Amino acid sequence: MWGTFKNLHEKFHERIEEMQKLGGLRIWIIHVLDEGPKNGVEIMDSIQQHYEEIKKHHMKTHNPNHLMNKMECASRRPSPGSVYPMLKKMVDENLIIKGDEGRYELTEKGQEIAHKVFGHLIKPHGKQMGRGTFAVEHAFKEIDSYVYYLEDVKQEKLILHEDILENLIERLKKIKESLNED
Repeated sequence: MWGTFKNLHEKFHERIEEMQKLGGLRIWIIHVLDEGPKNGVEIMDSIQQHYEEIKKHHMKTHNPNHLMNKMECASRRPSPGSVYPMLKKMVDENLIIKGDEGRYELTEKGQEIAHKVFGHLIKPHGKQMGRGTFAVEHAFKEIDSYVYYLEDVKQEKLILHEDILENLIERLKKIKESLNED
């Protein structure tokens, strides 16, 4: 258990260090391009949208007098004067490429940074594993961790929840059977 915690702690600090090296705007651009190609205006819109979602979540879960809750969302839309020079710089750094349609996307190097910072997985041929695939893998790891826990729980505590266990077994069987359907 301590080894797992220590590993997560080290990975967290590695991500923080990587984010500090990249800087704020660069990390936002990598984040929004991690979702797919965008042009400059779409990048600015997406950064603002993500910031607003974070702020809304923060307002629901934290003290209304917190500094983050008093900040204006509009102030978090990056300006063209900061975004376009950064896009050019990121192209020069081989983090992104600009396609024929004027849309930017992450290079393999950019995808590797997204993986380091956000934890997305890269498939062997440099293709990114989508958030959905990452979420499924994460869910299985979580289930596996809970099964380890339940294996250590005393039988007299588990017997009280036998109906829940049966229900989970049946649901998992249905998922497994659906894999064999065409």
